[in-house]
Amino acid sequence: MKRVLVISLILVLIKSVELFAANLSESDRIFQEATTAVKERDYIKAINIFEKLAEDFEHDAQYNLAVILQSGKGRPQDYRAALKWAWLAHLGGIDEAESLVDDIKEILPDPALKEIRQEVKDYIEQRAEMGKLPAIEQMGDYFLIVPEERQYKDAYLWFLIASAFQIDGTFQKRDNAEKQIEGKDILQVQAKALEKFNKISENRSKPDTMMEEK
Repeated sequence: MKRVLVISLILVLIKSVELFAANLSESDRIFQEATTAVKERDYIKAINIFEKLAEDFEHDAQYNLAVILQSGKGRPQDYRAALKWAWLAHLGGIDEAESLVDDIKEILPDPALKEIRQEVKDYIEQRAEMGKLPAIEQMGDYFLIVPEERQYKDAYLWFLIASAFQIDGTFQKRDNAEKQIEGKDILQVQAKALEKFNKISENRSKPDTMMEEK
């Protein structure tokens, strides 16, 4: 659920949901607390709340956190962290994050970009290997969006796994990625995908993994 808030000409956060207080989930309640803090210009409080939600894979909070960190309100500007959260938000389906990513990328040197790309990959891959379905799809998207050049074999591997778990929309992504791979590589990638799929399935069978799919 996208939650958008407009703070200023510099900070444009994604839209806020108008709900009766009685119907708010705990996540929504905390998010509303953060948006109130922004409106009151208490950016330190807002950052602390958005940071907690971002770590919990709330993609709108990841975007909002990236915007604030880029602006330098409530905390010194931190382009490195801002780019990490912006990329994660973009992979989480927040369209507004793409332009934020582009803006920050123009500032940072190539070595820093390489390190941040790896941080983003590690962050998602850990959850994907635990068996979190959205993260599995995001791993496929990662290899088409975040690297300097699209890495179709790696994307194909993760979309093979995602489609095996019947995640909506991933069958087409799998087939599109396959078209970009040489025939001699397809069987090799499929074998690797099966091995990883089996490991992920084992992790998903653990009771604590099935409780939440973020």
